Amino acid sequence: MILDDNLISIDGKELGSDPITGEAIALTSFQKPGRMGPIPMYTAVTGDAAGGTSITFKLQQADDKDGVFADVPGSEMAVALADMEAGRNLAWRFLPMGVTKSWIKVVATPEGEFSGGKLTAAVVREEVLPYEKGMYIDGGVVEG
Repeated sequence: MILDDNLISIDGKELGSDPITGEAIALTSFQKPGRMGPIPMYTAVTGDAAGGTSITFKLQQADDKDGVFADVPGSEMAVALADMEAGRNLAWRFLPMGVTKSWIKVVATPEGEFSGGKLTAAVVREEVLPYEKGMYIDGGVVEG
């Protein structure tokens, strides 16, 4: 995976109990970013997420970097602690169609008090969809 500093909204922020609001990402080369071809996104926890019960993710958008950011309709999703495997893409696979403005940021709201794990969220160059258990074959035998 290739990460561009200009497309990272949340860069390894420690999880706790407070909401994390990411930096604004410019999508200024698109008229309506969510309606363009699939634009991959990556939102993941590194390390072992522990202590909390879930994280609710949402996207916000604005017309310019210092403008008033509003929630992207239909972009909110909750991910339970049990589903937070390190490195697994937790939220959107692609930029949602509701993104119609030139600037976005990711907002993550933890439920409970997290005592471990760091959060990263970015628009990425290629889709991040690693193999899971049962998708590896070694010598004709399915692993996992």
